[in-house]
Amino acid sequence: MVQTDRIKVVAIVGCTAVGKSDTAIRLARKFDGELVGADSMQIYRGFDIGTGKLTESECAGIVHHMIDIVDGDADFSVGEYVRHAKQAISDIHSRGKLPIIVGGTGLYVNSLLGGCDFGCSPKDENIRLSLKALSHFFGRGAIHAILECVDCESANKIAPRDVKRAIRALEIFAVGGRPKSRAVSRSNPYDYLAIVLDLPRDLLYARINARVKKMFDDGLIDETKQLMPYKNCCSMQALGYKQIAQDPTAPRDVIEPLVAQKTRNYAKRQVTYFKNMQLEKTTVDARDFESVSALVEKFLED
Repeated sequence: MVQTDRIKVVAIVGCTAVGKSDTAIRLARKFDGELVGADSMQIYRGFDIGTGKLTESECAGIVHHMIDIVDGDADFSVGEYVRHAKQAISDIHSRGKLPIIVGGTGLYVNSLLGGCDFGCSPKDENIRLSLKALSHFFGRGAIHAILECVDCESANKIAPRDVKRAIRALEIFAVGGRPKSRAVSRSNPYDYLAIVLDLPRDLLYARINARVKKMFDDGLIDETKQLMPYKNCCSMQALGYKQIAQDPTAPRDVIEPLVAQKTRNYAKRQVTYFKNMQLEKTTVDARDFESVSALVEKFLED
């Protein structure tokens, strides 16, 4: 998406274990860039092994924004992500460097590059807590049914199981008197190049299995036990943490295959999301760095 009066941004996205971080770091080295995370779980401090955060040596001196920005009990919204990410992008651009978005949370990427402006969306903690209580007693279907009545457009975009987003949409309606679909404006300050990395399914699944094994080797079970104070928080819904927290006494040979299976299922959903994402995008084999690099070089020259 080329518009010469706007900040140029490159986005490297795709499913878990496809190789996004490695590709983004190589691009950052070549084109003098800094990374802006787009991962809904890497924002939490202390959730390191299970979210696949890069170590200091793996970052190889490349600055990485939007990592470890909130504690595990924070209720972090898409709107907050967009605001923080925009600030990071502006800072990177002001220093003459290339902002490179990297991550697998499609909703974050779509909202940021699609130009969603949540700045005027109202908040009310008491209303949010009341809606959470309603969901607890009557089920998440009740929340979605209410949303269908007041904001059908938003309801059509939010899965019935996604209680958090449905509650947020109802909160916006209750406080501001306007449906979220009309309260959230769109204004895109970026020229973006969105590259979706892909791999053959068998290779991707092999990588996922290897990654999950390494996480357990690195101490995922112990890390999860240290994070148990957050058991009822959104942060503990991350794959691996959730399964271990549900039964901390389960042996590794039982829980590891379950986490690997859940991760493969999640990757499949990510592939579908990015395939259908309503942004201009180019899909490239994750092993073909030269093609990715050539796309970025052409984008920056235009």
